[in-house]
Amino acid sequence: MASFARFLLIATSLAIILFINPSAAKSRPLVTYADINTICGKTEDQSFCSRVLTNPSLHPYETNLYGLAKISINLALTAAYDTQQAISPLLNQAKNYKEREAYTLCSNNYKEALASVRNANRLLAKHDYRAVRVSALSGVEEAKACESHAKINPYSALVQKNRDFKNYCNILWVISNRLVEYY
Repeated sequence: MASFARFLLIATSLAIILFINPSAAKSRPLVTYADINTICGKTEDQSFCSRVLTNPSLHPYETNLYGLAKISINLALTAAYDTQQAISPLLNQAKNYKEREAYTLCSNNYKEALASVRNANRLLAKHDYRAVRVSALSGVEEAKACESHAKINPYSALVQKNRDFKNYCNILWVISNRLVEYY
């Protein structure tokens, strides 16, 4: 009799939880190759996205869209930090005031970009996918602003770092759009 009462209590509790929070009952399927193709098809640099999201070391097929967003945030954070670190020596090597000012503005853009991506991480944890979208887009805009301020030498390593960061934020933006659609 006691085990039946315990079973009934557990079953009732589970039913109440699922009734009150139906999203808890929603399964979150693992990402498939088709999902990654769809995501990458909506990014600005599809081949970059495909290389990143199919990288076996990231285990993309062992996670869901939420996990894929988390991966993208971590990649964007690393790229923003690396880009900001690459700006410091350029700032010190600036030949004139105009160059120094451009790299200073670029450095400020990357401080804001880092803050945007950190905010996206916080918002993702709260499942506020619409706000994650805004933060991802903000990161892209900060990178574009850096690009326009610095009129970066096309052969500089900063060009590639800036492009990679924009691409990571763009991937995050597309994934967050999908999260808004599904959840």
